[in-house]
Amino acid sequence: MKIAWVAVFLALTMGGCASIACQPTAIVVAKKEERARPETPLGVRTTETGRIEAPPMVIVRDYWVQADDGSWHRVSAEQYKAVEVGGRLEVCR
Repeated sequence: MKIAWVAVFLALTMGGCASIACQPTAIVVAKKEERARPETPLGVRTTETGRIEAPPMVIVRDYWVQADDGSWHRVSAEQYKAVEVGGRLEVCR
């Protein structure tokens, strides 16, 4: 009986993945932007003296490009560095 429920669950959830899948689209980059934001990792740590501390805040960098149609797309650091304004880039939509 459990196997039947698992099969039903997988059938219902996996069908929805098709609409979320990446549709590669080539864009012309109109603008590039690097954004930095503070982030605190999840979890806690215990010091040598037994004190509980939150992990230190870190700076996370996000890389964005704007297409010539005005839409913004988050890209990897490698993609960001490789493309120039006016260049073509393949992104997921």
